[in-house]
Amino acid sequence: MALFDFAKVPFSRHQRFTTLSMIRSANDSEKQCFLRFVAGGDERPRFGNLCRLEFFDAEGIALDPQFSVSPGALDVTLMRGEIQIGKAAFAIGEGEVLYLKAEYVEVRFCLEGSRYDYAFKAHDGRDCVVAAGENLKLTPEAFEGAVRVDGQWRTDHAQNVAICFSGEKLEGRIILHRRLCPDMPANSFEKTRASAKREFARWCGAEQMAEAAKLASYLLWANTVPAGGQLSAPAIYMSKNRMINIWSWDNAFSAIGVAKRHPQLAFDQFAVIFDQQDDSGLLPDYVHDQGASFAFTKPPVHGWAIEHIMGGNPEAFNEDQLDYLREKLERQLSYWLTNTRADNTQLPSYAHGNDSGWDNASFFAQGGPVEGPDLPTFLALTARTISKMHQQNGNDAAAKNFRSIEDQLIGLLVEKLWNGETFTARKQADPHTPLPGDSLIQYMPLLLGEKLPKEIANALLAKLESSGILTNWGPATENPSSAFYTPDGYWRGPIWAPTTMLLFDGLMAQNATRLAYKVANRFTHLCETSGMAENFDAIDGAGLRDPAFAWTSAVYLRLREILANQNGS
Repeated sequence: MALFDFAKVPFSRHQRFTTLSMIRSANDSEKQCFLRFVAGGDERPRFGNLCRLEFFDAEGIALDPQFSVSPGALDVTLMRGEIQIGKAAFAIGEGEVLYLKAEYVEVRFCLEGSRYDYAFKAHDGRDCVVAAGENLKLTPEAFEGAVRVDGQWRTDHAQNVAICFSGEKLEGRIILHRRLCPDMPANSFEKTRASAKREFARWCGAEQMAEAAKLASYLLWANTVPAGGQLSAPAIYMSKNRMINIWSWDNAFSAIGVAKRHPQLAFDQFAVIFDQQDDSGLLPDYVHDQGASFAFTKPPVHGWAIEHIMGGNPEAFNEDQLDYLREKLERQLSYWLTNTRADNTQLPSYAHGNDSGWDNASFFAQGGPVEGPDLPTFLALTARTISKMHQQNGNDAAAKNFRSIEDQLIGLLVEKLWNGETFTARKQADPHTPLPGDSLIQYMPLLLGEKLPKEIANALLAKLESSGILTNWGPATENPSSAFYTPDGYWRGPIWAPTTMLLFDGLMAQNATRLAYKVANRFTHLCETSGMAENFDAIDGAGLRDPAFAWTSAVYLRLREILANQNGS
């Protein structure tokens, strides 16, 4: 199976919103290629869709496109039946500019359409198309061949607006802009393609890469959008298909994936969320260039993730960055300990499944708030990371205080959720009734390392190996033998990258290296077989949901790096 499949993998460029991808519009039963501008978040019904791409021969007969995506360009072979009629290609230049080149065909960008779309002739003679519903303007230019704008005026808007490039040989560009058209220096298509290719090569730092590693690197590179608006730093979307936000635990895994070669970008992934932190310490559910949402939050994995990054590269963050992260972690810890429990004799809780990151998991089948074993584990690790930061600064009293918080949380976890065989979850309002299900979440306390009592760790490890939750592809989020298991049940069965990474680190923390490397090998094999999907069927390994996901790419690259170091040692 070819992993670079344009039917699944969008074409874009580092720190750009401009994207070409195969999607279904509102009235289409089949996917079509669209020019998109993926700003503004995923609440919008059109997900940034601007124009449907269509291709025609000299007689106006529609041609069938065959796409080939690479980091430098999207190449298109244009067929009539089995006969090749022409070809086209697209590249993304400096700024939000789409370059195109074609031979013997007409390339049409058909505006998707909204209430007040229109086109006009600007004072300099260039056409300008206004996609009013998307708050965007498109200015086309032809360097070779011709460009025209079609459409019919209807009282206060235009219908059937299309930008049409044509000629035996044509070359041109479309500048995407929100206000006045910027003065963009003209560049050739070939120079633009070469520039993107060089940029990606510098990003990777390797001339030869296996296809899966190249795809994972490409997705982290291409899914990055620029700073601006509410985005205080360049940020990595989960996907440029439909998941066009930065969620506040996704960002931690993205940071892990880029930290080795791009530590500043890794820091940026934390900053873009932490810069939106509420005074209480509450983090937003997600952020995008137009705003942030606090309807939910996400689990506090950031202390663990920062420690993981620094374990692999102690110089990843400078002193100012570490001070910033420590202050943000302290506020985050305070939020959970102050606002999600009655007092310090109780466990903190999640109000909704979305807060846990495991949206619809079995332990939220009866609603919330829920006390689960992962949250006190993450908070204990947050306190541990803060303590280490204070210790490095010579602040022994503060370090001791946060070690005490860590120990208190671990004590509550064991006292209230350990049932002698495993860790359970329970509703906060009914602490004596364990919630049903057989979720992977019960194994998250392995992350505590030697602070987890040895007899508990051994019992968890034995259960993990014998229960069937580890399939041939990796750790299912719900045991396939559970009544809650659903093959495409989102967090009720499929394998996910973040939980695999957490489990791997937990096993390593328990010195269960044989089992840890088994988990890592299975997951990397899964990605090399099925691509960088949002999640995977736990039984047959098929990719599920969004097929071009950043945190899957990040975890794949990190586990691949760890395995390579292990094999080389």
